[in-house]
Amino acid sequence: MAERRPPDRSHLPAPGASIYLLGIAGAGMTGLARILASEGYRVVGSDLLVTPEARRLETHGIRFVDSDDMVSATDAGLVVHTSAAPHDHPVLRAARQAGVPVLKRAQAMGALLNDRRLVAVSGTHGKTTVTAMTARVAEAGGLDPLVLVGGRVQEWDGNARIGSGVAIAEADEYDRSFLELNPSLAVITSVEPEHLECYEGPEHLRSSFREFAGRAAGKDGILACAEGPGVGPVVEGLESVMTYGLDPAADYRVEIVSRRGTMQTCRFESGDGSFAFDLGAPGDHNAQNAGAALAVGLRIGLDSTTLAGALVGFSGVDRRLQRLDDRGGRVILDDYAHHPTEVQVSVAAVREAWPGRRLAVVFQPHLYSRTRQMAAEFAAALTAADEALVLPIYPAREAPIPGVTARLVTDASSGFADVVTAAEVPDWVDGLPADSVVLFMGAGDITLLAHDVADGKGACGVGV
Repeated sequence: MAERRPPDRSHLPAPGASIYLLGIAGAGMTGLARILASEGYRVVGSDLLVTPEARRLETHGIRFVDSDDMVSATDAGLVVHTSAAPHDHPVLRAARQAGVPVLKRAQAMGALLNDRRLVAVSGTHGKTTVTAMTARVAEAGGLDPLVLVGGRVQEWDGNARIGSGVAIAEADEYDRSFLELNPSLAVITSVEPEHLECYEGPEHLRSSFREFAGRAAGKDGILACAEGPGVGPVVEGLESVMTYGLDPAADYRVEIVSRRGTMQTCRFESGDGSFAFDLGAPGDHNAQNAGAALAVGLRIGLDSTTLAGALVGFSGVDRRLQRLDDRGGRVILDDYAHHPTEVQVSVAAVREAWPGRRLAVVFQPHLYSRTRQMAAEFAAALTAADEALVLPIYPAREAPIPGVTARLVTDASSGFADVVTAAEVPDWVDGLPADSVVLFMGAGDITLLAHDVADGKGACGVGV
């Protein structure tokens, strides 16, 4: 299969032109909108549901239009669309008929970033947190990074940071989006079967990761997680590969020295020496993520003194073990875990941060296809909690599959977990022991439920 050529600035109109974003309220699109506006483009966009978070784009001069406004699209210099938009969407059809160029979000992102020194962070798990940590490291080093990440970072009031220096981007394997990037430094956290609807099979997924990583060979190189599932075969034989992680044999090693609640003190070691650092995010996986970010810092020229203090204030990204409230002593956490491995490590991290506390999980499966494929693995991961509830499947972009429901997960748990509606959750939480930790997990609208429960509002506005 021929390697695709990543896009460049020639794919974009001249600054000052209008760019229309179809699906502007999505996590990836809001950040792109902010960067385009900072580059001097007049950005307009539409979406079926414009969230309050997306509305903040108006403070950056970005304008929202109705979804049936074709004039804004046909008058634009470029239309950019989310991968979820169908090829025959009326806006896209009207733009093509008017001769307006159309790009996917990932293509526009590549066109913006590929002319810079680009650190691109990929992997089935952890890429959002590693990207945000790496941005914090680059900020500490005075590199003024331009950043695009898949979660909201409170300090930026969004998921993009505008900067004139090194570019740091989350590189998503969904829809093979990461192949639109041309990184100078590629990070791979893990390679497990995921988004296989976009690939011809697991081997095609692995070869795509290899193609992505290979673009950084001979430049700033490749950072591969030493214990990351599936990573070794992907990078085997490639040039400029170095490893990071908790493995003592890794080129860049992290040792966890002590833990105090959600704080960790760690030691980072490499061939250039070692230093201690504090991290405000719990769990082995976050210590491992920090190792990636600090290794990137060394690879792009930062010194150990700068790196030692870079992550002391890092407490995570929204929806990554985000602490919402303590209701009557109960800790309410919101987490994006939607793959069995992610559920497993999130549960383990909560156990480490709140030892001895009762752990109750509310899980929302994401996608019918993923639930069908991984129901047993989800069930096994959930049984590491003290009790669990499972909400109906959040379909996202998929149509229902006959016979595939959340009951597949609970049946595989041998009765450990129950299927409930969102309306039943608030009373269940109120009935838990006062010192419980309640972990809401999933990539769908369960985050609304988590916030509503934390705010004492019940299950307002949750479509489950």
